[in-house]
Amino acid sequence: MRIIRPISLYNTLTRKIEQISPIIPGEVKVYSCGPTVYNFAHIGNLRTFLFQDLMKRTLLAAGYEVRHCMNITDVEDKIIRDSQVDLPADATNEARHAAMNRLTDRYTVLFLEDLDAMRILRPDVMPKATGHIGQMKILIQNLVDKGLAYAREGSVYFRIAGFPNYGCLAHLDREGMQSGASMDADEYDKDHAQDFVLWKAAKTGEPTWDSAWGPGRPGWHIECSAMGIELLGGHVDIHTGGVDLIFPHHENEIAQSEGALGHPWVSMWVHGEFLMVEGEKMSKSLGNFYTLRDLVEKGINPITFRYAIQSNHYRKLLNFSFEGLKAADNSLKRIRAFRKRMEEDGAQAGGGTWKEALDPVQRLEKARIAFWEAMADDLNTPEALAALFTLISDLNAQDDRIALTREERDAVLGFLDETDSIFAAWPHESPMDVLASVTGLPATAVLGGVSVSMAEILSPERIQSLIAARQAARDARNWAESDRLRDQLKAMGIVLEDRKDGTVGWRRA
Repeated sequence: MRIIRPISLYNTLTRKIEQISPIIPGEVKVYSCGPTVYNFAHIGNLRTFLFQDLMKRTLLAAGYEVRHCMNITDVEDKIIRDSQVDLPADATNEARHAAMNRLTDRYTVLFLEDLDAMRILRPDVMPKATGHIGQMKILIQNLVDKGLAYAREGSVYFRIAGFPNYGCLAHLDREGMQSGASMDADEYDKDHAQDFVLWKAAKTGEPTWDSAWGPGRPGWHIECSAMGIELLGGHVDIHTGGVDLIFPHHENEIAQSEGALGHPWVSMWVHGEFLMVEGEKMSKSLGNFYTLRDLVEKGINPITFRYAIQSNHYRKLLNFSFEGLKAADNSLKRIRAFRKRMEEDGAQAGGGTWKEALDPVQRLEKARIAFWEAMADDLNTPEALAALFTLISDLNAQDDRIALTREERDAVLGFLDETDSIFAAWPHESPMDVLASVTGLPATAVLGGVSVSMAEILSPERIQSLIAARQAARDARNWAESDRLRDQLKAMGIVLEDRKDGTVGWRRA
């Protein structure tokens, strides 16, 4: 019989931490708002996807089955703006669609590469908005038939006045909403300024689709509702996204989805907080705008970034800094060193008596209970990791004096596997795994559309390049960078020989 641990999450809808209670016991249906693929995802975007992965992995480790759908937004204002810029005014609709697809296909591939580099589990289904235009038109027509939407000049709008529950997620004051406050940035002829667009009439220079209301394209909000209902059905257990999507996007999703279905659509709305960079809002003008590739170019391992994000609570505003990444890297080194110690036979451990001696198995169970109590309490990762690090301190001290048995070590390794199934940062590593953890690349990786194999990473040319970079760091008295490059070469199995004449030789270990 499958044992399921109870997990509780903060529900934005109720403003309370609530225990997950899926409609189908033991099976959780999750919908996540995915990327808008017109450029690289920045690290603020990636924090949201890392929080979603943490939640999903926790549910899986707790014994749930998870059905996860994350959409790809491949038709939207910014996508159209960037994809159509080089086309002539008289370009055909087919040419406009092709240009849009080229842009979105490219950035979809790059986004998936980022997910893989950070060991984010891919969703079960990743629908593209352009693949579900038909479902969107059916959903819009449903709302029109129910009097919840109306057509004007080839566009269709949702009638907010017809949905009394509007504002339930963002906790809006309906009576206090000013009649002139727009709920949608688009300039169209609406009955009320608050009404939002479901279908946009064709504009010059844009790709279009045919519809009962004339040529046009879907509004952004209707896309997620149509794909979510089509692929997960009339009920979703958990809907996730960043806090920036609470209003108007998720508020509008509730209105159009529940307006069409006639019943509540999502049980729990779970949102991740913003990411600041060095105490400021991330922007290109401030020079603090980073993608994952920017971090890799600075020598940051994607898994170090993953851990730095996930070691902080997902609902707390997080200030990203490179000092924070160094601290995260040191924490990971400590966990991995402990794992390596437990994998060894303990021949080098101490022996004798110790007045502070403890029962390692009982101490381990205490850590397991504390870890899961924290994770079950709205994914409280700081407390969960504190339980892990306290265990490491206690068992290292024990092993220094009274060597743990092989059975005890294996029990500890089982717990490390259990926790790693959530954090994906300290697995058992073969020599190739070690190299991958240093470089941030799997055995064969694709970054920027280029396939890189371990053989290429281990080539003499690559090794000499790293040795030269280390020597340059030494010449500049940048000892931290010199040590980092030395450690990288060591992990690659390269032993350096600093000679008296100032040259450096190397050999494979």
